[in-house]
Amino acid sequence: MSSNQSNPESRTARNRKRSQQNKQHHYVRRIFTWLLGLFFVGILLGAGLFFYYAQGAPNITQSALQSDTSTKVYDSNNNVISRLGAQNRDYVKSDKIPATLKQAVVSIEDRRFYKHHGVDPIRIAGAAMANFTGSSLGLQGGSTLTQQLVKLSVFSTSKADQTIKRKAQEAWLAIKVEQKYSKSQILEFYINKVYMGNGVYGMQTAAHYYYGQSLSKLSLAQFAMLAGMPQSPTYYDPIHHPYYAKERRDTVLDAMVKNKVITSQQAASAKAESVKTGLAKTHPVATINTTNQKYIDSYLKEVYAELKADGYNTNTDGLKVYTNLNMAAQKHLYSIANSANYVAIQAINSKSAQPWSTRTTGKSLQC
Repeated sequence: MSSNQSNPESRTARNRKRSQQNKQHHYVRRIFTWLLGLFFVGILLGAGLFFYYAQGAPNITQSALQSDTSTKVYDSNNNVISRLGAQNRDYVKSDKIPATLKQAVVSIEDRRFYKHHGVDPIRIAGAAMANFTGSSLGLQGGSTLTQQLVKLSVFSTSKADQTIKRKAQEAWLAIKVEQKYSKSQILEFYINKVYMGNGVYGMQTAAHYYYGQSLSKLSLAQFAMLAGMPQSPTYYDPIHHPYYAKERRDTVLDAMVKNKVITSQQAASAKAESVKTGLAKTHPVATINTTNQKYIDSYLKEVYAELKADGYNTNTDGLKVYTNLNMAAQKHLYSIANSANYVAIQAINSKSAQPWSTRTTGKSLQC
């Protein structure tokens, strides 16, 4: 009897338990549905905000990407005697950029460069995870190489300006750049644009400044050095900070091994090379203006004034101005006018006429 009475109670208990489980499942489903709905709403709002900001993105031109904007003045022998503009840069075309340098840049800056279309969700997710876990080794951030190019071309690089709006516009322009230009062109623009420290822009100019050579004559270790410098040009300067420069260079070499463009043996051999090997003792790239300025300052002022009168912007138009100026003759004339080697003024005065003694002096003249 007691067993028969217990059966209804047992069934009631089971029904109650089942009902509670159903309610719990119902609540879980509702919560999941709400979260899924919020997720999609967040995506829609984010997409709307992205396109709203993208509409206000500035125009980006090939001249802005190319950045060969300084005015160069040549003498009668086609030697550069002056540069005018904010950036000291020698532009190099893609077919003249060594493949090893391209591989080094891609390996350290954007391993998936040839796979994405301007923005890389996998890269963004990886960078976010690395930042969250604190496992990032400083190899790569969330921005693709194309996004970095856009930032250098039309936006401020100040951290204070890295807002959501700016990031959205940067991503939008990166997508547009990828649609218009090939990967080879984008890499060319980037290699010529980056700041390399000591007032030098572009890796071709940096090769001349740091090694006194063109890119085609550099070693694997030197390519890795240049490829790693844009992250912090001052900090990784091999002249003034060789210890940190070596660390960065070796990080690039490790990235190249990981990207399977060089072998471990090649990396080890390059790492054994001192970062000071091949460094130039003089830096003619940085001294063009200061060396020649005193000889041709007045002449240049007239040249720039004439260009400005004709509607040219000598700071941003990337002009190449060829003149018939002979630098050797100009320096000779300057020496004549500004030293006592050629011109001396001799004043001979009669004792009866003047109360002071006679002397010969050299007069300094400015032309």
